[in-house]
Amino acid sequence: MSDEDKILETVLNRLNYKFLKDILVKPLEPIMVTKEFTEQVPTGEVDEEGFNKYETKTETKEVESEWATGIVLALPSSYKEDELNVGDKVVYNKKFAKDFDLFKNSQLVKTYDIIAICK
Repeated sequence: MSDEDKILETVLNRLNYKFLKDILVKPLEPIMVTKEFTEQVPTGEVDEEGFNKYETKTETKEVESEWATGIVLALPSSYKEDELNVGDKVVYNKKFAKDFDLFKNSQLVKTYDIIAICK
């Protein structure tokens, strides 16, 4: 049994809930992505109609992705598929994940919000 399996087993032994609808996920570190942002900067000049003139400025920033990765801690009892298992690392839309404050550092994710299993 690997160290990761031992840690997962320890966490699961403390889990005193049986989930009916959602998947319990332990979120991992945020995914950072590079995106370009364009913003308008006033020039201080006014055009012939009295409107302020603007220039555009584009800059590249590193921001958190809309997607998150996490480890599956529990599957809902209604889940019949065999494609997803406890311990799998998954990708999900973090916008729709709900913090589950009854179990430290975990989130509830709908099955349809999980879009991939990491290899």
